[in-house]
Amino acid sequence: MTLVSSGDELVAEIRAAIESAATGPPAPDRKFNKNDEFVAYGLNVPVWRKIMREFWPRLRALSPGERLDLAEALFAEGEGWLGHSAIYVLAMSVGELGPRDFERLDRMAERFTGWSHVDDVCISVIQPLLRAHRSETLALLERWNRSPNRWKRRASVVAFVRKIGDSGEFTEDALRLCENLVFDREDLVRKGVGWALKDLMRGERQRVLEYVKELRRRRVSSTITLYAIRDLDGRERRDVLEVGANQIAG
Repeated sequence: MTLVSSGDELVAEIRAAIESAATGPPAPDRKFNKNDEFVAYGLNVPVWRKIMREFWPRLRALSPGERLDLAEALFAEGEGWLGHSAIYVLAMSVGELGPRDFERLDRMAERFTGWSHVDDVCISVIQPLLRAHRSETLALLERWNRSPNRWKRRASVVAFVRKIGDSGEFTEDALRLCENLVFDREDLVRKGVGWALKDLMRGERQRVLEYVKELRRRRVSSTITLYAIRDLDGRERRDVLEVGANQIAG
């Protein structure tokens, strides 16, 4: 059996398993997405995870190259859960991925159809690559930061949330990329900036806090600054809100 037919078989089997477990056919997810981009079977995360665990032994038996081929094929299906299945395949291969694979990752990023794809790939794939291949991964994020594709722009900053933000190791690079997007036209990109700033504040609190105050003075959207200060309370939070009060663009 050829690699292509083997990959096609796996795609068909994964789709069939998802379809069998789904409560409904592929439809736009308007509960969490404002437009019709994210089209997905009626399914929840625990059920999908159970399906993918059942495929894990067969996926693990593939070579790294075969897994990359499979991930691309899954993304090409254009359905939300199959996109997450592609990210699952990438995540289980992340220790074997390197800069030589970044052009393929870039192509796959063109297939993102919603914020959940972005957040999933950032946490499970991009963050480990940032630690293993810092300069090359930062270069990829720089490209995404200036992309016309809003999901790539969101990914360029969401890559710095959670433990990466907590670490304080990437604050300089993250703030530079956030700065490029503080006036972005897309709400979900601005929310990504706010999330990144919130978590970066855990790593370098005073520096990021002062930056958020500066953004208030510059009348940056409150979507960003209010998200950035979600962890703050008391006097610290009031100090931020008092900066540029009644002058912030929504």
